[in-house]
Amino acid sequence: MKWQKWILAFLAALLLAAWRPWTVQAHAVPVQSIPADGAVLTNSPKQVTVTFSNVLDPAGSQLVVYDRRGQKVDIGDCGVSSIDPSRKTLVTTLESDLPPGKYNIYWTSITDTDDVHDGHVVNGELEFFIAEPVWLTFLKGVGITLGVAAALGGWFGFLATSRKLKRLEKHLKLQEV
Repeated sequence: MKWQKWILAFLAALLLAAWRPWTVQAHAVPVQSIPADGAVLTNSPKQVTVTFSNVLDPAGSQLVVYDRRGQKVDIGDCGVSSIDPSRKTLVTTLESDLPPGKYNIYWTSITDTDDVHDGHVVNGELEFFIAEPVWLTFLKGVGITLGVAAALGGWFGFLATSRKLKRLEKHLKLQEV
């Protein structure tokens, strides 16, 4: 009789463990994004695309993209992608030629399927970076190096001139006497 209680408890725990993921999966969460979360790009993307785990309610799901200063950089045309028949993909167009820096994608999703439409809003954030071109980074490095060299050269020149002036001053004082 004791072993039957253990088996019954084990089966109940197994059923509970199997049931729990289904409640979590009922809400649409990102499964893929372009650019990928954390990606470092060399060029400004034209748009941001995020694919979710479930069908999206177009009325309440959205993407908004901001730069590091908190300025909105998408043009506000976010919607469910017309080329995705599963209705799981949001897309928004970005302003052209974004400068190097960090960009945050804020997303909101509401699931819209026959079996799940509870109106529960899920929010989150993804990010991507646009890096400076290698040649610009190189030129900045050269510029900094030249700036430091010029500053040091200026100080050394000042010290050398100062020493020469002191020697000249001593020499002139000796001639006056």
